[in-house]
Amino acid sequence: MTHDTTGARRLLLVVADGVRPDVLAEEMDAGRVPTLAALRDRGSAHQITSSFPSVTGPAYVPFLMGTHPARVGMPGLRWFDRSRSLRWATGQSRSYAGIDIWHVDRDLAPEVPTLLEYARPSLAALSMIGRGATHGRIGRGIGWMFRAAPAHFRGDLLGWRRVEQHAVNVFFERFARIRPRMSVLGILSGDKFAHKFGPRSAPVRTAIADVDAAVARAQRIAARDGWGESLHIWITGDHGHDAITQHDDLHGWLEGEGLRVRAHPRLTVKNPDVVLMVGGNAMAHLYFTPGERSRRWWSNHAPAWDGLLDRLVSRPAIDLVAVNVSADVVQVRHAGRGHAEVRRAHGAGGARWSYVCTNGDPLELGGSLHHLDACTAWEVTAAGRYPDALVQLSLLGASARSGDVLVSAAEGWDLRSRFEPVPHVSTHGALLRDQMLVPLIVDTPIARTPQRTTDIVPSALDLLSITADTAFDGRSFLR
Repeated sequence: MTHDTTGARRLLLVVADGVRPDVLAEEMDAGRVPTLAALRDRGSAHQITSSFPSVTGPAYVPFLMGTHPARVGMPGLRWFDRSRSLRWATGQSRSYAGIDIWHVDRDLAPEVPTLLEYARPSLAALSMIGRGATHGRIGRGIGWMFRAAPAHFRGDLLGWRRVEQHAVNVFFERFARIRPRMSVLGILSGDKFAHKFGPRSAPVRTAIADVDAAVARAQRIAARDGWGESLHIWITGDHGHDAITQHDDLHGWLEGEGLRVRAHPRLTVKNPDVVLMVGGNAMAHLYFTPGERSRRWWSNHAPAWDGLLDRLVSRPAIDLVAVNVSADVVQVRHAGRGHAEVRRAHGAGGARWSYVCTNGDPLELGGSLHHLDACTAWEVTAAGRYPDALVQLSLLGASARSGDVLVSAAEGWDLRSRFEPVPHVSTHGALLRDQMLVPLIVDTPIARTPQRTTDIVPSALDLLSITADTAFDGRSFLR
C-alpha cells in the first residue's frame, strides 16, 4: 500500500520557525495570508510559551515529544557531555547548528516516542526531529546537506530559501502519495531572515507567506484526492525573536579572566577550566571543572567560582544567572533585583513549584509563591517578563547534561559576537518574553486555553484517537 486509505483523521503540523505571534497576527489581520486567517477563523489562534532555551533544536522537542527537551537529553543547541558517553563528539560536545544535526534523533531518550512514531504512516521535512518518520526525513540526508551548507555558511539567505522550497516540493509529492496520519513540515527561512533583517522585516513576512502557501497546497491536495475532511492543520513555532543592537563576547571575557575556555568552534582546547556552550545566541551553559565525569551541585563549586559569577552577573549583557543548587533547586540571580530560589517538590499529586525570595525578586513576580502546580506556575508568570520561568528553569537545571550555571542575556544583547556567518540584528534563546512566546493556530474547537508547546503532543494524540502512556509535561487542550 502506498498510502493510508482509511477515513482516520490526519494532522499536518507546520512549524513557522522563529516567527513571532504578533507579527503572524498582523499578517493575518491585514489579509496577506488568507489561508492562515481562514484556519484561525475555523478554530482559534493563541500565544503560548516555548521551552528554555528558546532555540531551534531543543524547542522542537515539546511539540513533537510532549516533554521539556532537557528531560529527554537535549538541554541546548550546544551542550557538553561530562559523562564522555557520546560517540563521535568533538571536544565531548554537541552543536546541532552543524554536522551534529545528524545525531539529534539518537541523542534523544529512546523510551519517549515522537508523534511520528505514535501515528503512522508519518512524514517529516525540514524538522530538527524526524525519528520514527516512516516515509522519510526530507532535508536531513547527505545530499540535502551539500545543498544547504554552502548557503548557510555563506549567509546566502536567498540560496537557503531556494533549498527550502525544493524540500517543500519533495515533501508535498510524498504527502499526496502517502496521505500520512502525522506529518511535520518546517518553514525555516523566517528565523534566518529575522537574524539578518529583524523579526518584523519584509523578508520575515515573505516567509510567513510561504507558510500560508504551504497550508493552501496541503488543503488542495487533500481536497483533490478526496481526504480533505480528514485533514487537520495546526501551525506553531519553536521560539520567538527579539531585536538586538549589541553583541557580547562572553567567550573572550572568560579568557580575559585568565581561564582556559572550550567553546564552539574552538573545541580542541585541552584541559579547559570552563566549557561555554552558547545557543540562540542569547543563552549559555557554563560547565565548571569539566574534567570530572559526574555532575556536582553548586555547593561544591561555590568556593572557587562564586566570585566569577558576581562579576558575570554585573555585566550589561547579562540579565539572569541561574545556579543549579540541586536537582530540585535553582538559584536565580540578577544584578539589581537580587536573588531567589525556584524549588520543586514531588508528591502524589505531581510536582509543585515554589518561588522563594531569599534576597530580592529577580523574576519580578511580586514576592514569594508556594506550592504551585504546573498550570498555575504558568498562569502566574504568563503576563510577565519571564513567562513560564519557574517550570522552565527547574526542568532545565535538573538535567545531567545541563551546565552548572545557565545564563540568559539582557534585552538588546546576545552572547556571541564572533563566529556567526550572518551578523545578527535579532536573537533568541533567552528566557525573555519576546523570545519565549510562539504562535499556535488550531483548526478544531478546544476545551481549554493552550499554555505551552508541550500541550501540542497530548492534544494531537487526542485528535488522532491514539492512546499513550507517556507522562507528558503538557496537557491536552481538546479535553
